[in-house]
Amino acid sequence: MADRSPIRLVAVDVDGTLLDRRHRVSTANATAVARALAGGVRVVLVSARPPGALRVVLAALAAEAPDAAPGGPGPVFVASQGAIVAAFRADGTLEVCDRAPMPVALARAVVRAVPRGVAVNWYVEDRWLVERLDALVEREAAITACRPVLADLRSASDAPDKLLLLAPRDRTHLLDDLALPDGLVGVRSTPTHLEVTRAGVDKVRGLAWWCASLGIAPEQVAAIGDGGNDVPMLRFAGVAVVPANAGPEVRAEADHVVADHDHDAVAGALALLLGW
Repeated sequence: MADRSPIRLVAVDVDGTLLDRRHRVSTANATAVARALAGGVRVVLVSARPPGALRVVLAALAAEAPDAAPGGPGPVFVASQGAIVAAFRADGTLEVCDRAPMPVALARAVVRAVPRGVAVNWYVEDRWLVERLDALVEREAAITACRPVLADLRSASDAPDKLLLLAPRDRTHLLDDLALPDGLVGVRSTPTHLEVTRAGVDKVRGLAWWCASLGIAPEQVAAIGDGGNDVPMLRFAGVAVVPANAGPEVRAEADHVVADHDHDAVAGALALLLGW
């Protein structure tokens, strides 16, 4: 790509793309993000993670590249599988720019319908509610460095932005067999993770909202992602970049394939996109 890149915004998936397999931000990725920001290119995290789990990633980016722009990438991000566009204020509180939660009645119906062995995670802005702290929830807590709050989800009254359904690695068929109510959609971010949102909500919804607010056209956007839930975002963007660890169905969407997430995929992608 020529030095005068038309790219004004780069949308970056988090797990499996920005983070390595140990869920860490590399110095190379953080430095590349800082360089892009310093050059006037917006770098926006677009993730299935809820805001609280993105707070940890933003802090890691800032720690690995202390010369990054204040507030880190964005500072606006797209969270909860596109249901939230938000930022953290200087005092650490969440500022929601746009939100598309699902109806409470439909969320409760999912809670009642899930088979034994599937863990339901209920996310409302930066709050994470669960009915029990089982091994699946504890593993998610370790990955995201967040802690959930115990609650009776069958009587929860706050509309969730998304539900995350977790299945054991040896019982992923439990997610395959689950029928969601009309008005909700589910997409796999990993074989064990089913991200459930209101119909019409995906990563593109949040990304497109933010681009429209900034006056940035899709052809001025590049997207980097590895998961099945990244495919709509990759199709939306003018340039689609995929790390080598992505599956074949995601790689099929790529304009460019870069190194895997254990080898600084985002740094490689930004160098390619911005002509470094």
